[in-house]
Amino acid sequence: MKKSLLVLLMVAVLMSGLFAQGASEAASFPSKTVEATVGWSAGGGGDIVFRALADVFPKYANGQTMIIKNVPGASGITGAVEFLDASADGYAVMHWNNASMAKTHLSETVIKGADTFKTVCQVVSSYNYLVVREDSKYQSLQDFLADVKANPGKVTCGNAGANGGNHLAALIFQKETGIELTHVPYSGGGPAITGLLAGEVDCVMANAPEGIANVQNGQLRILAVFSENRYSAFPEVPTGKECGVDCVLPQWRTVVVPQDTPDEIVAKLAEIFKQCCEDPQFVDAMTSLSVEVTYKDSKDATAFMKSEDKRFAELAATL
Repeated sequence: MKKSLLVLLMVAVLMSGLFAQGASEAASFPSKTVEATVGWSAGGGGDIVFRALADVFPKYANGQTMIIKNVPGASGITGAVEFLDASADGYAVMHWNNASMAKTHLSETVIKGADTFKTVCQVVSSYNYLVVREDSKYQSLQDFLADVKANPGKVTCGNAGANGGNHLAALIFQKETGIELTHVPYSGGGPAITGLLAGEVDCVMANAPEGIANVQNGQLRILAVFSENRYSAFPEVPTGKECGVDCVLPQWRTVVVPQDTPDEIVAKLAEIFKQCCEDPQFVDAMTSLSVEVTYKDSKDATAFMKSEDKRFAELAATL
């Protein structure tokens, strides 16, 4: 009996020490640079949002910086697969969005389920929109639909990656309108917009902030935004519903870490990113790009990820 009590006491002391060590590490976290993997090319939506977060990150992270590591390919899956081997100490975080989640249901990947990574928080949300060059013959969504219906398969539509979120949005749009597009995948939202500007494709299914700066400087024009309400920055652009297309195409971006990352570190990261999301500099940057700051903590974001994973699985089965 005495031996059993001694063992239990030793275990309790050990666990107490480990807890204290974890709490101490969390209290001083971070003490060095945090690396954020973005599975998309520079200039894409995820890259722009995470660089804006990195701009304010040191204010709330003991002065430590967050650097961006772009690993484009396969709608974010190339970077996600590499991230499976990342250190689970909080110094490795990753951008994860609906485009990458959609890819896991539309293609065979080693990334399976919302529990592959541990969700730290959601940071922003946005909606898809159809964008064309300013000199395009399409002046409205109705013009576009009439031409595509008259020329099935001849109009090209760029996206940020095959079987990713923007491609999925384009497929939903295509199904809803009964049209046939030729889909052209790029390595990210930035390259897709560059392709559109170069005349490689007729249009791009994008989501904020992809191409917004080009719209603002008069190079591109949005035909419609697939949201419940018009974008405040572009009040003249109608919603899909106003054009007779009854589909809403939401997008979201989250911060995730390796599954074995300690909960105390996840909580600390969540608090740091919450402060980043509340920073006026970040809010202004997102507002100017028609991106909505949408912070959800780890608990709420995890539940949201699981519901979205289920939704995408059901949606993919219908396409």
